[in-house]
Amino acid sequence: MSDFNLLTIATVQSHVGPAVAVLLGTDRFIGLKPLQWVDSTDAPVRRVFAYAQLKGGVVAPRWGYSFDFVPHLAAGKMQWHRTEKSVIFDAFVDGQSLDMNLSYMWGERGLLEGMTPRLEEAVRSAKDFWRAGGQGNAVYDQVIALNDRPEAQMYIQSPVAAAFCHALCGREQDARRAMAVYIDRNRPREDTVPKLWAALDGALQGTS
Repeated sequence: MSDFNLLTIATVQSHVGPAVAVLLGTDRFIGLKPLQWVDSTDAPVRRVFAYAQLKGGVVAPRWGYSFDFVPHLAAGKMQWHRTEKSVIFDAFVDGQSLDMNLSYMWGERGLLEGMTPRLEEAVRSAKDFWRAGGQGNAVYDQVIALNDRPEAQMYIQSPVAAAFCHALCGREQDARRAMAVYIDRNRPREDTVPKLWAALDGALQGTS
């Protein structure tokens, strides 16, 4: 192992970015931010792949979806992320593992040692996940399943994404329960709450 030498994220990107772009497919995925790639081919469902910066000089992969039809909160106000440049993770798989994490604590040599198979494993797992959500309403079922996991309580967007996925499948009661969880957990501004419910009602009416 190399001596301790904490790399900048820009340096990590310079090594990881080109390799991930090739693995994901440059004909579909666009790199918009350091360590984040987006595929808008099937918008309003956008596929997102990224490496999250963790404590201890580690970046870990995550993959999932950004939905144009799901709102988010900013300073308690309802907003939308309906463009390629504004994508956020509405639902994602946290790929933290010894097999896929990358350490940037030990200089470029430390980063590059074993990097390629770790990148390949992460992208392979992401593609398998997206492939499973590629037919009919399967993507909505994936999001709902992700929200049902105990660890989903840590992810801000998980319940609102599930709410809209339930709505688009015509499951009104499940949609309203998930939205209630989102509102209770995130405490939006008082004047924002009716807007969230109205947006959900619009999704429900679209399936009626």
